[in-house]
Amino acid sequence: MPRVFKYRARSLSGRVVSGRVEADSQSAAILLLREKNLFVVDIRPESGPSFNLRKLLGLKIKTRDLAVFCRQFATMSEAGIPLLRCLHILVQQTESKPLRRVLEDVLAGVQKGKGLSEAFSAHKDLLPEILINMVAAGEVGGTLDQALGRLAVHFEKENELREKIKSAMTYPLLVTGMAFLAVIALLIIIVPIFVDIFNQMGATLPLPTRILIGVSSFLIRYWYALPIMLGALFLGARRLLATEGGKRVFDQMLIRLPVFGALVQKGVVARCARTLATLLRSGVPLIKSLETVEKVAGNTLAAREIAAARESIREGERIAPVLANSQIFPPMAVNMIAVGEESGNLDDLLEKLALFYDQEVEATVARLSSLVEPFLIAGVGLVVAFIAISIYLPLFSMAGAMQGGAMSGSVP
Repeated sequence: MPRVFKYRARSLSGRVVSGRVEADSQSAAILLLREKNLFVVDIRPESGPSFNLRKLLGLKIKTRDLAVFCRQFATMSEAGIPLLRCLHILVQQTESKPLRRVLEDVLAGVQKGKGLSEAFSAHKDLLPEILINMVAAGEVGGTLDQALGRLAVHFEKENELREKIKSAMTYPLLVTGMAFLAVIALLIIIVPIFVDIFNQMGATLPLPTRILIGVSSFLIRYWYALPIMLGALFLGARRLLATEGGKRVFDQMLIRLPVFGALVQKGVVARCARTLATLLRSGVPLIKSLETVEKVAGNTLAAREIAAARESIREGERIAPVLANSQIFPPMAVNMIAVGEESGNLDDLLEKLALFYDQEVEATVARLSSLVEPFLIAGVGLVVAFIAISIYLPLFSMAGAMQGGAMSGSVP
């Protein structure tokens, strides 16, 4: 029975297009699109259990839960426990609710005669592409336990990387948030006290003071506007980032940020190198591996460059020349990829590359506070200085006027 599939694909000119296609199966849909000179980037059924589940309940499987699942599955598989029994045990002991529901559906599919990778493929909205592809390669090669072991290591490393970057972002965000609240408190509580003093003395206020009082009065009178504006800004940013153009602009800005840009770049390179190495070692073909890396890169600039590298492989060329002028992959990474392609040890060199950039991320995180603190102190200092100067300027003017009046009154 024909089904409707949603797809994203690239045309011969490299333009990304999206739409729907009707076909008997996913592979048939890909063939139909290929006949139209469209190369599929992502394709999935328009409706299905996992899609509805995520859409309705907003479920998401954490990388940490995937790492634990793969480690347990690999251990049981290596011990010779039958597949169905492994799945039964995993369903019973998995703590993650969305993962447990996926495993229940996978177990039901395997009991009906489906292959493990086929059963996993029905949940592409919840499961990462690398898991599905490596399980498929492990099934074909009879090395499912090894594939699961590599997946466990991969997800453990990914979780470590995310936690490091998250911890690096926490401190500056916390300081910025506290400073923002302190400034709001000054504007709402302290500034009105001085406004009363200025009004009683009839002082002529300079421009900075008038600006400060205007902001303070606005916040006091229309206090509800601040959360509304922040909420609208947040929702607008989310909608913008949901578009391809918005995400691309955001990624370009993120990479160019001082300190944080380098941290994000190193994290992207480590993720891409590790994912590609893991897939290649599990026997997944290079082009298929690059398709997966493109989806999990987490950065539109990197995804675009990987897509270009994949097309060069289709045309019989190598990856390294395409990445020579990369915005994401540094010259050292490109040279290591080139050596790996020439020597036939691409997976080994990619693994070393991932390890190197993991260490670089760790080193950057370790010195991040010392690098960011001057910027934070300078920013907070400028705001506080503006408030202080705006408050004291009228006081100095009044003091000068009073002193001048006293001196003129004492002259005979």
